[in-house]
Amino acid sequence: MAILFQLFVVYLLLLLLSFAAPALHPILYTALFLLVTVYVLFTVLVPFGSTLLALTEKLPSPYATLLVVSAGLYYVAEVLSLQMKDEGYGAFAQLFQTTMKVVIMTLWLPYITQLIETIHAFIPW
Repeated sequence: MAILFQLFVVYLLLLLLSFAAPALHPILYTALFLLVTVYVLFTVLVPFGSTLLALTEKLPSPYATLLVVSAGLYYVAEVLSLQMKDEGYGAFAQLFQTTMKVVIMTLWLPYITQLIETIHAFIPW
């Protein structure tokens, strides 16, 4: 509940800045957005991910962790790309999303390779 109040205070601060310093508003908006995003990430999403990992302890070891980390990275990429699109940098937003998807696939690649090798060992040629 406190985080919602803090987000509302940041919103009011941004409204005040838009009237007090309109020329600096885009820079201050982006800086505040990044600060609030990091704050929310570490106060809400990281504890939620830890709790989710604790609930999925019985699943095979790397897969639950990879799923939670992949979902977190994808969410962060979506939030940051929406911010870039709102500021008028749509091309960079698309590039950022594509890069984050490649990073997620790179995390999964060793396990996918291991799975393919295991399946290949079971198929008689």
